[in-house]
Amino acid sequence: SGGILEAKKIAAIAEAHYAQIAPHLYCGPIEGAANIQIDTCSPNFLIQESIETFGGFHAEILKEPIRWEDGYIIPPTAPGLGVELDEKVAAEHPYTGEKLHLEMQDQPV
Repeated sequence: SGGILEAKKIAAIAEAHYAQIAPHLYCGPIEGAANIQIDTCSPNFLIQESIETFGGFHAEILKEPIRWEDGYIIPPTAPGLGVELDEKVAAEHPYTGEKLHLEMQDQPV
């Protein structure tokens, strides 16, 4: 189970109860792109949680980064999730299983 279809079903259940959705993001820009697809087709979408503006490594690992304008995400228009992984950048940063790609900060920003 899981994925975009299940998230869409959950959003529909929330909508039937007059609840809004705010998809959470922690796993990076590919999950972010999937969330953006859910956001754009859910009438009860409120806000997309994100890791800042998908900058740094999150922008580098995509051939074209997720775009922002005046604090809003601009949904990609390319096929599928709308983003393309840069395989070369991904190969240069293999997951070793030793730690998360992001480390928690002692103090919130």
